[in-house]
Amino acid sequence: MLTRAFIWAFCLPLLPVCWLQLKRIRRQPPKMNTATLPVAGARFASTSSAARRVLGLGDQGILGAGDPDSDLDPGPGLAGYCAEALMRQSDDDTSWQVAEQGGATVSDLLARCREMDHLNVDLILICVGINDVTGLTSLMRWQAGIFDLIFLIRQKGAAKIIFLGLPPMARFEPLPQPLRAVCGVRAGLLDAVLKRSVSPLGFAAHLDFETIKPLGILTDDGYHLTAPVQKGLGAAAASLGLRLMET
Repeated sequence: MLTRAFIWAFCLPLLPVCWLQLKRIRRQPPKMNTATLPVAGARFASTSSAARRVLGLGDQGILGAGDPDSDLDPGPGLAGYCAEALMRQSDDDTSWQVAEQGGATVSDLLARCREMDHLNVDLILICVGINDVTGLTSLMRWQAGIFDLIFLIRQKGAAKIIFLGLPPMARFEPLPQPLRAVCGVRAGLLDAVLKRSVSPLGFAAHLDFETIKPLGILTDDGYHLTAPVQKGLGAAAASLGLRLMET
């Protein structure tokens, strides 16, 4: 953590250049195959009478990445891949749905969660942080937002919680330099805070990207994780979720 903070200090003079690069990128957001985005969810049936419910909550990273030049289904996304793997690993019926807010920060996600009456699910998979990196959310505000989000979720239900660790944005090849490198350093700082905040909790866990090497290309557009990456993360989240739900 101290090493990352020291490196971040050397990144500060690059922030004006990064701001200009980010502003240019946001003028040309990536196209998505939005006709079939899986926001309603689906159900994976098995021979078991038991049922598990998975909720994907987060920013644009929770959804499947589609080919803008194709009519193909972009895939179930992180929550769908997690539910599918959960069904295979436990032989239980599994349903899933997604509450996604493109461009959301942890504060936006907290506001979205406050609007929900209850969270009657077994497992919540949370993907947030990329927009806090680019928005320069302070570490204190980030940590406070994580704690507030956890507290609110547990007020509304007894779901187990998995936070997807921030991706190594230094490997987001579509992003130009020095923006890519600076985002990589900042993402590492936020992820370290996230992991430290979640690790003492028995009902929650941090899913580290480094646990599923090799990942290959992380993103084709600099915004959305590729389907193979999401599938690997979904399977890892299912294994972690099973351990949480059995405690």
